[in-house]
Amino acid sequence: MVLTTIASIQSLFFPQTVAFWHTVNRTLLIMRSLIVFSFLLLWLTITSQAQNLNKVYAAMEGGDWEVALEMLEPIIEKNAKNSEVKFLAAICHTERYRLGQAIELFNGATDFAQDSPYFWVKFAKAYLLNGQVDDAEQTIRSVRMQDLDNFLRPDYLLVSNQIQNAKKYLSNPRGIIIKNLGPNINTEGNEYSQVVTADQRGIYFTARRKGTAKVADDGEAYEQVLTADMNENDEWKKDNPLAGFASTTTNEAPIQLFNNDSTLISFYDEDLFISQKKKDGTWSKRVALPINSKRWDSHAFIYNNGNSMIYASDINHEIENLDLYIMHKDERGKWGKPSPITELNSPLNDDAPFVAGDGTFYFSSRGHDSMGGYDIFSTKYDSTAGKFEAPVNMGAPINLPNDDTFFTMYGGFAYLSSSRPEGYGQVDIYRIIMFNQAQIQGKFLDCDGITPIANALISIEGTDGEVTTTTNEYGVYKMLMPVEQSFTLKAVLNGEVVYEKKHTIRVLFRDQFDVEQNFYVGCEKNDEIIYVKMINGFDLDPINLSVAPPSAEGIQPVAPPVEESKEMIAAVLAKNNIRLPNVFFDFDKYNIKPDFFKRLNEAAALLVENRDLRVMVAGHTDAYGTNPYNVDLGIRRYTEVYNYLISKGVDANQLEVKTLSEDIPISTNETIEGRAYNRRVELSFIEK
Repeated sequence: MVLTTIASIQSLFFPQTVAFWHTVNRTLLIMRSLIVFSFLLLWLTITSQAQNLNKVYAAMEGGDWEVALEMLEPIIEKNAKNSEVKFLAAICHTERYRLGQAIELFNGATDFAQDSPYFWVKFAKAYLLNGQVDDAEQTIRSVRMQDLDNFLRPDYLLVSNQIQNAKKYLSNPRGIIIKNLGPNINTEGNEYSQVVTADQRGIYFTARRKGTAKVADDGEAYEQVLTADMNENDEWKKDNPLAGFASTTTNEAPIQLFNNDSTLISFYDEDLFISQKKKDGTWSKRVALPINSKRWDSHAFIYNNGNSMIYASDINHEIENLDLYIMHKDERGKWGKPSPITELNSPLNDDAPFVAGDGTFYFSSRGHDSMGGYDIFSTKYDSTAGKFEAPVNMGAPINLPNDDTFFTMYGGFAYLSSSRPEGYGQVDIYRIIMFNQAQIQGKFLDCDGITPIANALISIEGTDGEVTTTTNEYGVYKMLMPVEQSFTLKAVLNGEVVYEKKHTIRVLFRDQFDVEQNFYVGCEKNDEIIYVKMINGFDLDPINLSVAPPSAEGIQPVAPPVEESKEMIAAVLAKNNIRLPNVFFDFDKYNIKPDFFKRLNEAAALLVENRDLRVMVAGHTDAYGTNPYNVDLGIRRYTEVYNYLISKGVDANQLEVKTLSEDIPISTNETIEGRAYNRRVELSFIEK
């Protein structure tokens, strides 16, 4: 099903098919493309010389690429110089996304270009789908428009435009991570059309694997629905057939799983059905959706508390070409009449609708400004205008020149099905982490766990550019680190490398934040793989997490805190001409140290004797920690001082309070001494 079932796989993953995987989208590029392909096959039939290739052409026109290859390969073995046969085999391998083999065959069949300038269009498309955009552009320049028949020129223009779109998007990739789900899910066959459970730790998907089911008319095994779960480290366990949805004699696929995993929309035998999970865990009998017709209805998504549905259908086209439709329930709970979403539908296929939890609508399209095959597009409904906003291409690396579809978004991560060349098979399922770096913090310590590595220069190498920071007097660091990719972490102290090791940070989405990681110098306590935890959500900001800074409890600072030096404090006060005292604090602390009681007592006595005096009590922090955390820490610091002054008889009306967090430092935050000055509560007179 690709895009919902076998029917959609032709259109999704095998772009130029006319009747792929027997009932799937048989479009080359809608009606025009069908004419182009049929015209090409007719022309080849007439000009064929040595052998009768009629059966080959018939198989290719029906989208039975493997059947065609079975006839072509013996001919190539007998006559390796037959460029026409190599050209046909190259087309078949392109359709099956064996692009390396296709390109090799195209290169061996360039003589055929003298008879068919369309050769270069097909050759360029193979390069494009393989990610060789520059080669694709160079190849299509071999085509002269005047040499192409009117039927073939639109194909030439389409591929040319796709090449330019690919150049635009591939040159500016987004900072995200895309990971193959691995060999427990993906195989040499085809895996696609994934849906995720409510806890986001289980998956249902469709697979076509050799030997697992009977063979369909196209020579491939029928689709089966499989399921799998994650282990404690978010790695996928081996899949198993989903009971009741693993027929060996027809095609079926999961389309949507919702209502806390109790409702499943599935594609079965060329129609869409809905099933309910029973108390014993089995599924009820399938009930047909009201959108089913005699035409191709490939995919549906129910949202808005079950009151709205977006689906894909070719009901208004003479040839199978999918458009998106929307329908709503009336006040009686009955489905109304569907309406085409004209602002999203293109002249080519539009399919695989998905509405995310934040209201963003995603779908797959071969039109708009796609760069080779199906691309993922996003949009939102504008309630004021009463229509969807113009669709936006999600760009690279979500979209590549190959087919990318079945996109589903869950906040900080997403899934898609893709035919990108590096996969295990023709179509694989991928997980997307919607960021590529995150705020990580902790301490660099000696092996004893209490001696800090202070003032060490910490750097990350092996990613784009170099990121550095410096540990404070407690060995504390905070920096952005790459996630889901290997990097080298290095610590340099007094010109000597004291720590250097490769690491990979794995993000686990859980019900808490835990991004603290300590590193130990001089011993092998740290594993290469580091696991951090984040609370998933559409508002997740991994580079600015509101978490408490690392605790310095039990850590002995390398040098005595500057705030304990009366001489240094006096110097600061004198420099700033401050008559009232500043109260300085240890790292991440808000308790008043005994050294400051005498000065606060003097300030309280002054205020008690002069009731007309008013004082601002302002809490400050150093630059460690996030702004929200530091705002709160500033509040806790000024509250301690405020309460102390009140306890000494100061009238509350004489005091005002505010927190300035890290916003107004009185010294640098790059040194131990400077940060110690900045961790303070300032008392200052308020002018009348």
